[in-house]
Parts: sequence; structure tokens; C-alpha cells
Amino acid sequence: MSKKYNFLIVGCGGTGGNFTSMLGRYLYDNGVADHCAITLIDGDFVENKNIGRQPFLPCDIGRNKAEVMAEVLTEVFDIKCGYYPNYIESIKDIKKLEKYDYITVIIGCVDNHACRKVLHEYFKKATVCYYLDSANEFSSGEIVVGMKVGGKIMSPDRAQVFPQILEDKSVPRSEESCEVLNNSAPQHLATNMLAAVILFKCTVQILIEEMWNGGVYYFDTFQGSVLFKEVV
Repeated sequence: MSKKYNFLIVGCGGTGGNFTSMLGRYLYDNGVADHCAITLIDGDFVENKNIGRQPFLPCDIGRNKAEVMAEVLTEVFDIKCGYYPNYIESIKDIKKLEKYDYITVIIGCVDNHACRKVLHEYFKKATVCYYLDSANEFSSGEIVVGMKVGGKIMSPDRAQVFPQILEDKSVPRSEESCEVLNNSAPQHLATNMLAAVILFKCTVQILIEEMWNGGVYYFDTFQGSVLFKEVV
């Protein structure tokens, strides 16, 4: 493994938290942790309603999700991991987490288009970047794999595939009302796990430097289907 990767995992809930656990196991078992930097990003806190579908325990209630998952990687898998216990609201938030001589890999596991617009702007301005973005409802969703190399977009990111995101007027997560947060529809545990598995599969391909194309993975958990569509 000749390249070094800086993983910025944005969102540590149902999809992001399960993906983080998978990544930790892989790095521990394959001896490539020294070539990877990891920062977990989330401004949310563990609640009782999260326990049934996110990788947290009752003793974690009240703690920051990113901090808890960083602790898991450090204590369970002996992997150095940083965390940013806030929401991403500007490109500056991301740029201060960059690492010199590392390729940035953004794993987007958020449910807010305001954050996706920020990640899109970062992707547009980056010279080299992988941006994997997951979005799902109760049982179905899609993962968009964007790639940029040498300043050239090899595969578009989510906001380019679904441009309506750029027209969305939703406020940043930190500004959402308690009513909106409490009424947000939960995804099924199996759906979160399937999304995490697809993200993990794509991440392994990056780490082993396998030649592959970006695009969109459409999936439906209870229909048992995963469809990949290349987008250029």
C-alpha cells in the first residue's frame, strides 16, 4: 500500500457508526492502519431511541456519538482515531481536518442537505478526493461514489447526480428545531447495515488501490437488490 488516506467520516449514527466498526476491524486485521488517518465527525449525542439501530450501548446515552466511536476504535482495535464533536457547517470545518500528503476520503452518512452542500463545495475545490455519500429511507436508498484526481472529476458526487440538493433550503443540523429532530423518520437497522456494507466494500477497493469506477449503488433491503450504475 503506497498511498496514505485521510478518512473523514461525517455522521456516526446508524450507517456511519456501523461503517466505522467495519473499517476498524479491517484495519486491525490487515496491517494498513499506519497508512490511514481517521477522524469521526458528529455533533449529535446518543439517545435511548438510538440503541436499537445504532452501534451504541445504554451506558453511552448522553455522550457525543463521534467521541464514543473514536473510543471504540482506540480501545478495541488499537487504532489512533480523532474526533470532531460538531456538525460540519462550512468548508473551513473540513479543511482544518486535512492532513498533508494524505488523500482525503469523505464518507458522508448524514441526513441533512445543508451538510451535503458543504461537502459538495469541498469536493469541487479539491484536487484529489474520494467522496462516498450514503442516503436511505426506511428500507431503500443509494450510495454515490464521487472521485476527483488531478483536479479532474472522474465520477460526479451526489449533488451533481441529484442537483435538486443544491436547491434545498433546509437549515444546518445545528439549527434544526427539537420538533424536527424528534419527528425524523428512523431507518431500519438492516437498511443501515446494508448501506454500511456497501460503503465498506467501496472503501476496501480504495485501500487496495483496485481500478474501479465511481457511480451510484441503488439498494432496497427487503427486495434483496443492489444495482450499480456507472455515472461519468
